[in-house]
Amino acid sequence: MLISEAMQNAMTPVFLIVGVGGLLNVMTSRLGRIKDRERFIYSIIHNASGDDLLLARSAITKLAKRSFLISMGIWLSLGSVLFVCLLIITMFLGAMMTVEISFAVASLFIVSLLLLAASLIFLVYEVFLATRTIHKNEASSEVVFARLKELSNLSES
Repeated sequence: MLISEAMQNAMTPVFLIVGVGGLLNVMTSRLGRIKDRERFIYSIIHNASGDDLLLARSAITKLAKRSFLISMGIWLSLGSVLFVCLLIITMFLGAMMTVEISFAVASLFIVSLLLLAASLIFLVYEVFLATRTIHKNEASSEVVFARLKELSNLSES
């Protein structure tokens, strides 16, 4: 295979990298929102007691689990991109050395897609947890957190 053919064939995996980049953007945004929410709860938890404290700790536990899931999804997506990069490098090395690389290319592509699929599973599970939390008790926790924030603002004044 000529180098020009290798460059043409490498375009398909490059589009996969671009798509995963968009996915990473979504996941890092979700992680940022989760961390912001954790910081907010930690900033007001010192005013909580009794049931409010239990609710705040429960919310932090749920956010920590969601944070872990998204972080794992990010790492798996990055692993997928790494294997796509190795795939492209292998294609070019195969073209330069005129060596049969079909098995290596297929293996790298399969590993990349498996990592991407696992990443998507983590993302879907995190979204499921987020929406389940909203439907279960988010309204009551929002009232409690608003009250605790108000108490926090009053104590700082």
